[in-house]
Amino acid sequence: MNFETPFENNFTIYSKSGCPNCRTVKDLIKKANLQYEIIDCDDYLLEDKENFLLFIKSYSKIEWKSFPIVFFNEEFIGGLNETIKYLDKLISFDF
Repeated sequence: MNFETPFENNFTIYSKSGCPNCRTVKDLIKKANLQYEIIDCDDYLLEDKENFLLFIKSYSKIEWKSFPIVFFNEEFIGGLNETIKYLDKLISFDF
């Protein structure tokens, strides 16, 4: 199975159905008027979870098993809490 790689020049949110933290991250990024792409991981998790987690590890450089999985400009940010901190820093620079 081929997995979608993190996007350049915006946020990439790896998400799954029924994930409240995924919705929160999307809403926060949208509220900040920043660009983002959502990658729905339901099929990845059902069909090839082990390789998907290895794929994420290869991009994030750490083992990460919770959702959302957020990248900015192909750089791993983390989950909800890490994204909140990242957005606070990003917004404080007043783009």
